[in-house]
Amino acid sequence: MNKLFDRWLPCATLATWSVILITFWSTGRIRDFLAPEFRPGVLIAGVILGLMALVFLFSNVDAACCATANCGHSLSRRPSGRVLTFAILLLPITVAATFSPEGYSSNVVKNRGVIMDATQLGLGPRKAQEPLQLPLPTKDPTALPGSDVEANSATPPAPSADQQPPAPGDYLTRTPEGFIVAEVLDLLYAAQDNALRKDFEGKAVQLVGQLMPDTSGTGTVHRFKVVRMFMTCCAADARPVATLVEAAEKPAAAEMTWVKITGTSTFPIENGRRIAVVKADKVEATSPPEESMLY
Repeated sequence: MNKLFDRWLPCATLATWSVILITFWSTGRIRDFLAPEFRPGVLIAGVILGLMALVFLFSNVDAACCATANCGHSLSRRPSGRVLTFAILLLPITVAATFSPEGYSSNVVKNRGVIMDATQLGLGPRKAQEPLQLPLPTKDPTALPGSDVEANSATPPAPSADQQPPAPGDYLTRTPEGFIVAEVLDLLYAAQDNALRKDFEGKAVQLVGQLMPDTSGTGTVHRFKVVRMFMTCCAADARPVATLVEAAEKPAAAEMTWVKITGTSTFPIENGRRIAVVKADKVEATSPPEESMLY
């Protein structure tokens, strides 16, 4: 019995944590929980825990501490207490890893509150007409002031076979049909920034996100939200961000369905503030992007 508790169960605990961490990293599920810069640490931790399990397995263990009535670990004085100790360590992580959902539900999005104004993302005050210097998903970081690489001296990448070459000075990615590949954050920031808005206003865009209902449409115009989760560090701080989409017909897809919208980006002023609205020409179901989070 002592051999079971002293060697095999501790080894099994470390090995279980190791397998779960490495599996989450190798299968890509870690993308829903951590920002890219923190993911290598998951693999490193998984490998270290696996090595610790091997060391524990092949090392002699002195269990004298918990073999007497004077042991300070009250649960370790009885076999049932030792089993309970390992169950506390093993069961929660095993159940969570096995049954954790793929992505966020509509209830989570509603409970966290959908952000549709870039000022709610923690941007500090700025002077009027001063452009936001933000590392947007579609923005070439070398074009930002203060970049280590000057935009004029950077060599633009050669366009792929399925992508039209951009116009001179155009940092925006486009589809073969010429649609600007936009993210929800791009449009929210553009609604607050005059310079950035010029790149999107009145332009044909393609937008991918998850569908959520909206009741602000009137008459023959139907509105809905396209939502993405914005993550700074990990799943705990993930916040839903969304832009409005107008369509002639209400989409038949269920809530949180991934959709691809092609249409025209506009930035009307409603209720005293400028908002982002995409007037859709086409709404279709699509597969989730490889990176479902925005960072």
